[in-house]
Amino acid sequence: MMKFQVHSPGKVILHGEHAVVYQKPALAAVVGLGTTLQFRSVADSQVAIFQLKSLNSTLEIKLSNFNAFLDSFRSKYPGDKLESTAKLLEEVRAELAKEMERNVGTPKAQNQRAFTSIYYLLAGAVLTSPIEPNLKLSQGFQVQVDSELNVGAGLGSSASYGSALAAAFLILAGHFDEKSYLQEENLALISHWAYESERVNHGTPSGVDNTVCTYGGILRFVRGQGFQALRIQKPLNILLVDSRVGRSTADIVAKVRHLSEEFPLLIDAIWEACEQLVNSAVPLYESFGNGQDDSEKFEKLERLFQINNDLLKAIGVTHPKLEQIFTIAFKRGFFSKMTGAGAGGYAIVLLPEKYECNEVYWKLKAELEVAGFGVHVTTAGGDGLRVSSLDN
Repeated sequence: MMKFQVHSPGKVILHGEHAVVYQKPALAAVVGLGTTLQFRSVADSQVAIFQLKSLNSTLEIKLSNFNAFLDSFRSKYPGDKLESTAKLLEEVRAELAKEMERNVGTPKAQNQRAFTSIYYLLAGAVLTSPIEPNLKLSQGFQVQVDSELNVGAGLGSSASYGSALAAAFLILAGHFDEKSYLQEENLALISHWAYESERVNHGTPSGVDNTVCTYGGILRFVRGQGFQALRIQKPLNILLVDSRVGRSTADIVAKVRHLSEEFPLLIDAIWEACEQLVNSAVPLYESFGNGQDDSEKFEKLERLFQINNDLLKAIGVTHPKLEQIFTIAFKRGFFSKMTGAGAGGYAIVLLPEKYECNEVYWKLKAELEVAGFGVHVTTAGGDGLRVSSLDN
């Protein structure tokens, strides 16, 4: 009986948000919060059941229908190795429309994207199986997915979800197992299919979220130029603070673009400052934790947090609730910044070593909670996707 668990982390942008849209570098890091997927094969079952707890939704796929879809695709595109996945996604969307009618009618748009990712990634993993070119699913299974990440809050929830699904389905289809998934070519395969899941959710994703959620750590990236993993010594302690303010990333990006068109030289100077900030931050992140002058490095990172936050304020992407978080943190002697698009979403508060022994930290946490914010103590720059055994 096959059973295992996948944990895929979320992510934050540490520096360079918005500037990255204008070909400047940014730094992304995984966070300790993430998506947990549990997979269990079910004896004498011919149904795949997916329970998505965070969406309060369940999808059932009859294996007979799924295998018929595989046969149809192989017949329509004989010898297709899925170098281009566009045809598969198109066929999956058409098939899923019929499947939804048979099962639950028309789901909400968010659920429909989640279900499309499931069907698409499962079909992709099976169609490209290295163990059998005409592989079919012969035993039912149950998948439970739960997430600590708020959808649409800039924490990479969709990439975390896609990475977990990709790993599970690739194991199911025999691409690798729970012991070999960390090999470089297998992580690359997980990241590839997580990116394909991101295409379902975002159309033309940058590739940042699926990469950092799969590999972990901190990545430096420039749009269209790939990624560079930082060689960090240890993760950073951070407080993730949820402003509980929703926002549209597309609307905020459009607002900033309008500002850059209205004052091009001024905003270009801000983007240049953001680039210099990232360049200054990289050696600090890579050397922090080696025991040499760590307190001095931490103070420099605090200053960079403050400068970065002020640059984001200058382009008008703050919010009164974010300002309240910044004020509470600063009053207690902590440095913070918004992360992602801004205008709501999350803020990051940088925490020192042994913060839990600091009475002021507990006062900070309590004051933020009393003010109605969601508070999560976690890390930035830790492990990426991990697969573990599931005993029961």
